[in-house]
Amino acid sequence: MSAMAAASFSAGIAAPSARRLTQVKSRASRTVTRAASKPKPGINGVPYVAANRFVIPDSDPAVVARFEEEMRRRETLMASLPGFTHCGLTKDGAHEYTFAQEWATKQAYEDYMNNPERRRSHMAVGVYQYLPSDKWSVPENFTPILPTPK
Repeated sequence: MSAMAAASFSAGIAAPSARRLTQVKSRASRTVTRAASKPKPGINGVPYVAANRFVIPDSDPAVVARFEEEMRRRETLMASLPGFTHCGLTKDGAHEYTFAQEWATKQAYEDYMNNPERRRSHMAVGVYQYLPSDKWSVPENFTPILPTPK
């Protein structure tokens, strides 16, 4: 590769700016710099965050009221459990809601998910959800899943 081609090729590659870099000795005894892996949620002080997106297609006031009441019950339960940091329900549009929760550890989140009171709760008929986009959030039991919009 010519010097000009090499310069134009390397100019198109951005250096990692916000990621930590680590130096690793390779088998050939030369030092290679790699981006460090991201910290895992719920470990070593990194909070564990889970979020679910819900849809109430026809915005039936009775369904919305039952949905919001169920989320208030869950918030009350979460607040009584160890490891809970905070949560919130936000309305994202005419028919969509996001419920996000943060836990100190993954184990605290799993304890909540396996809590008998949590396992007995269900969403009202007429509430749908999008499949969670991250690999940590868990979809609701018995709530129909819609394809995630792009």
